[in-house]
Amino acid sequence: MNISEKRSKKIIIALIIIGILCLHYFTHPAKAYYHAVYRMAFYLPLILGGLWFGLKGALIVSTTAFILFAPYIVMHWHGFSLNDFDKVLEGFIYFATTIILGLLVEREKKEHEARLRNESLAAVGKAVSEIAHDMKTPLMAIGGFSRQVTRSLDEDNPAQKKLEIIIQETSRLESMVKEMLDFGKPLALNRSETQLHDLILGCMEMSEPAAKEAGIELEFHNTSLSLPSISLDGLKIKQLLLNLLTNAIQASPAGEKVTISANSLKNAILIAVSDCGCGISEEHRERVFQPFFTTKGSGTGLGLSIAKKIVEVHGGAISFTTNPEKGVTFQVSLPLT
Repeated sequence: MNISEKRSKKIIIALIIIGILCLHYFTHPAKAYYHAVYRMAFYLPLILGGLWFGLKGALIVSTTAFILFAPYIVMHWHGFSLNDFDKVLEGFIYFATTIILGLLVEREKKEHEARLRNESLAAVGKAVSEIAHDMKTPLMAIGGFSRQVTRSLDEDNPAQKKLEIIIQETSRLESMVKEMLDFGKPLALNRSETQLHDLILGCMEMSEPAAKEAGIELEFHNTSLSLPSISLDGLKIKQLLLNLLTNAIQASPAGEKVTISANSLKNAILIAVSDCGCGISEEHRERVFQPFFTTKGSGTGLGLSIAKKIVEVHGGAISFTTNPEKGVTFQVSLPLT
């Protein structure tokens, strides 16, 4: 809704309210049937305000109508007669309608936005998957032929280093293509009873070389005496945790510590990965889990989108909070049932 359209709709609502008030103030009080119809007419701007502007619009319309209509009520108050009681009761019903209508419209808007977002993501995922599929075969051919040529060259050959660069960059592109394919395809879970404690330790062991190279210390805090086994797709959760650990290592400066913790709650297991980086700026917080969003110089920006997809298909939730001192903590909640 653009500015001019908003202004036009506000003018329409204002004119309707003014018209109804004029009918009330210029109609003789003895014509009770007319005034009963006029009071019901106040629902028209209320409905328009709720449909066009949500809960906030409905509240503004109802409050404005009440304030402007209050002098008329005061002028014709008869000491809380039966007629006055009816007016008070109508006022309560009017404000209750305001709240219910506003909440229903807000819920419908959120559901509509979610549907549009899902449709958009599905379209993007399909396009990305097709592009990645077309890129996969030539990249494999380039990498394979480059390795064959490398094996046939002497170590002191000047072309050796250039071929090594080609192989490294091809591997990087293959990794990006794999991410795009993972994002584009629907996730099918292969659940089995898994010990999360062992899975977390395995992910830390796999992340250790990258952490050492970056000068980062990895630390595991198990806040529960024992983590229960849980039915999940071990490979998918391992991909999720490795992604979070890699991001935390890359975000933290040398000499700092990346911490992963696990806590068993009543109905879920909470896993948290904390880094000591510069945090996430206010302008980027809404876009953290959006596809292709990244503040790094390289990468596809699909890592956290895929992580969110993995968590949600398990029936869980993922979020992040800013640490009191520095860095952020990503929290993953996985339901026990």
